[in-house]
Amino acid sequence: MFSKPILKQSIQANWKLWVIITLVASAILSVFIINYDAAGYASIATAAEGTAFSNILSSMTSLLGSLENFYKLIAVILGIVYVVFTANNLVVNEVDSGSMAYTLSTPIKRSSVIFTKSIYLILSIFLMYTIIASAGLSASQFQYNNVTGYPITDDIKAASEVLNHDERYISERLYLIQEDEQAMREAAAARDMDVEAYSIYLENTIHERSYEEAAEIITDERRDIYAEDENMEENAIEITAKELTENPAMILASNEALAAGASVQGISVNAYHQFVTDEIAELETEEEVQENSQPAVMVTEDNAELLLQTVIDSSAAALNVNSDQVNENLTLIKDSTALAASMDATGLDEEQIIAMANHAMVSSARSVDDALEFDTEAYFWLSFGLLLLILAMSSISFFAATLFNRTGKALAVGGGIPFAFFLITMIQQLMDSGEALEYFTITSLFDTDAILASGEFGWGLVALGAIALVLYTVANVIFTKKDLPL
Repeated sequence: MFSKPILKQSIQANWKLWVIITLVASAILSVFIINYDAAGYASIATAAEGTAFSNILSSMTSLLGSLENFYKLIAVILGIVYVVFTANNLVVNEVDSGSMAYTLSTPIKRSSVIFTKSIYLILSIFLMYTIIASAGLSASQFQYNNVTGYPITDDIKAASEVLNHDERYISERLYLIQEDEQAMREAAAARDMDVEAYSIYLENTIHERSYEEAAEIITDERRDIYAEDENMEENAIEITAKELTENPAMILASNEALAAGASVQGISVNAYHQFVTDEIAELETEEEVQENSQPAVMVTEDNAELLLQTVIDSSAAALNVNSDQVNENLTLIKDSTALAASMDATGLDEEQIIAMANHAMVSSARSVDDALEFDTEAYFWLSFGLLLLILAMSSISFFAATLFNRTGKALAVGGGIPFAFFLITMIQQLMDSGEALEYFTITSLFDTDAILASGEFGWGLVALGAIALVLYTVANVIFTKKDLPL
């Protein structure tokens, strides 16, 4: 069935287009990743709310979210260009030009010819999108170190220069920044924070990472315990950092979890044991403290945003600057003049306003960290889903190339249908209520939103695979049995 001479001929006739598309797609994806601006895109997405572009820009508040548009639009159109021209060049162009007659005059069977050509197209697509996905992984790892480690942000870069250590080394040992005053100042400035706010941010980040490491250890231990229990689901076994925050006592039951958490904080296991014990005690007394401490004006989730904006506007007026300037540099809120104006405007006391400013700066920094996190599993499914989508598109083009004997008709059908699917996707992206359009395109089977949200997307990928399998099989049968104008 498989013919090496036909494969060699197919490679020689189509390698240039394959190389061009692969390099262009890899370069675009790498540039998207390297130039990603977490803070900037968050501002743009907020400004675009309520517009026709809100659907596109809202996803850009995370690195993988920004890649969603590459996977749904740019990579798809580049893939369509490749499969349409390659499918036609492999089959119908040879029939139309008469070169297929020469090929079939050799001892090679017609079934071997079409089977080998279909295998070439499938393998070339597989290799193309494997290289593109690898380029994205490499770019993200090179720029942010977020594939195999913690993201390297501006404060890490600044602190590493002061401490004369490798950036990756510092990113895994944030406690080293805490131990050096100059490193703290430089790192805080790099994140547009003062030392007070940055100290809170650093403490919270180290705390959370220690719980994340401990949660992984506890989860692995629970998997071993329930390995033979078929009734236990993975969700019931897995322990998250959030669960440990609510119930730190679980850490005390595992020596390995204590060691993992202590390593992140740069302290001994005994010291970390005491730290967790203190956390438990603090949780037990937290409600009582809140009940006994009732300020004149309470800051809640409902009014926090409004109060912060009032503080920003009041500070801007008091300092005679624009509100945007204060919003970009929240340390201005702590100026004595700004504090006095904010207290008059909101009824909050000085401590509350400073706490609010610190919280806003920490939240902004943490949002950048979250945006740069790299979910390898989600990235795999994005890449694999795209591969299946392009394979399904290629099966349409290949089917048309075997169905017709003229290049024009094959291009009209084999290129027109995939391109129409792409146009529908573009229109759907720009519409607030374009759900009905998803029934008119197979691109909806590649549900990037569900992949990024860890939702249900498997059946869509199975459907794409089935479309590709059926159409490639039918194309092979048609070409083998049809009459050719030889």
